[in-house]
Amino acid sequence: MKTALLASILALLSIPTFAPAALQDGEKGWRDPSPELRKHWDTIEGKPAPSLAGLSSWLNTEARAWKDLRGKVVLIDAWAWWCAPCRRSMPHLEELRAKHADKGFVVLGVHSASRYDSTKMRNAIGEMKLPWAFAVDRERTLSTALGTKLLPTYYLVDRSGKLRVAGVNRERVDDVVAAVVAEPWEKSEEPEAKVVEAVAPGTTWPAYVKKPLYAGKDLRGKQAPELQVEKWLTDAPDTEGKTVLIDFWATWCPPCREAIPHLNDFQKKFADDLVVIGISAEQPATVERFMKKTEMQYAQAIDTKARTKDAVDVQGIPHVLLISSDGIVRWQGFPESEEDRLTEQVVATVVALDKAAREKPKDEPDKKGDPKKGDGEEKQGGL
Repeated sequence: MKTALLASILALLSIPTFAPAALQDGEKGWRDPSPELRKHWDTIEGKPAPSLAGLSSWLNTEARAWKDLRGKVVLIDAWAWWCAPCRRSMPHLEELRAKHADKGFVVLGVHSASRYDSTKMRNAIGEMKLPWAFAVDRERTLSTALGTKLLPTYYLVDRSGKLRVAGVNRERVDDVVAAVVAEPWEKSEEPEAKVVEAVAPGTTWPAYVKKPLYAGKDLRGKQAPELQVEKWLTDAPDTEGKTVLIDFWATWCPPCREAIPHLNDFQKKFADDLVVIGISAEQPATVERFMKKTEMQYAQAIDTKARTKDAVDVQGIPHVLLISSDGIVRWQGFPESEEDRLTEQVVATVVALDKAAREKPKDEPDKKGDPKKGDGEEKQGGL
């Protein structure tokens, strides 16, 4: 009777709890072998861990990005305040953290469920006196990238920031952590990227990067949708003959707010050739109040019907389209993507290529072809 009742309760939860996988021999025993889950997990292992930029409501830490955690081994614990197995696992996680803390091992608890209650989460952490970092994944951006479907689920990120083990077998977590903590790692200095100010004749557009796009439509190399504005909160910008950066954002979105200084810099740096436009689906008064206390040096627009956003099928914000003056999308995605961050170098490259294309003699043929779509669309190639 009790077993049947428990099964009924678990069936009602939006995210099920996790049954430990059977042990296997060798390193394969490190991983939960569930076939449906491993389909995704096997594709993300060995790659840079997904960005933490979508997380909010941080506790017990100043580290908010992988660059802050470089050199650390990080165990991501996907959990929820209402998940009993999650809470039962916490004392063991604290033992594990304390055992390896002096070797650079840290735990990051990510509240991964939609049923979020900040008070209950904080109370649960306080009651258990948990000292490690916690954050909330309200939009499930990180959880989606990781493929989190069960709670709790563990992910182990190595010192270089790569996802070493996705879906750690909870029965072997001690062995997995001990092994990865002991792996040799030499800190390497990353060379500072050079900003492209001009391009050589014949240079093609940058290649597309395979990454989580957080949009239903991949428009890279395709015509951008019409920008539909309900109201301009600034003067309407002149976009004729310029590269346009459209930022879908909201005042309540932490990573959107964190992107604002970078967008200000882009607009200032490339003022002659770039127009940055922020577009929100919120009420005008809400955004105007925010603008009064936040420095925003680029154009702002409102569309409460989210028509352009829906045309792209944006599934997570901030979401950026970088569009050349011929209306073709040259970069798209989450600006803090670990795989393809929207840096000054990226913007400068597109701006310079766009300017060069505009100045090209009219009788010079365009380069055709697209490595994703085949012939007939705009060509994207490596620089």
